[in-house]
Amino acid sequence: MSTRTHSDGLTAGFVGIEELPGIGGARASVGHRRARAGDLRDAYPSGTHDIELGYIGRPEPAAVADYTAALLRSDPRCRRVVLPVPELDLEAIGWAEEAGYRYVIDVETQEGGVSLLVTEPQWVLDQPAILEDIPLKEQA
Repeated sequence: MSTRTHSDGLTAGFVGIEELPGIGGARASVGHRRARAGDLRDAYPSGTHDIELGYIGRPEPAAVADYTAALLRSDPRCRRVVLPVPELDLEAIGWAEEAGYRYVIDVETQEGGVSLLVTEPQWVLDQPAILEDIPLKEQA
């Protein structure tokens, strides 16, 4: 299994670092930071409250899902939590999907290519996605 780590592990601006149970009993941890605080700021149109999830090892998907849910509860203006994994690493993408994330796009960062997966709160998912469905102001 590959591991997505940052050059400084989870110390480069990551907060809320927690040890989580890892797959197969291995050690694992997660942390988070604002997406605009790291390499992702130039990789996709990140929102002010978007959060990047960083990890070491391969935490159990259920533990990652619980951590993510707590992040979304703690910031009601967060539109998405972004989880970068090594680009085209199908095993890592499957792991992230099992934790409740969905694949979005591959991007290049200063550290190399990553596949971005996201999870969004229900209020974001409920927004109209088709232009004709977006309510417009009534003209007087």
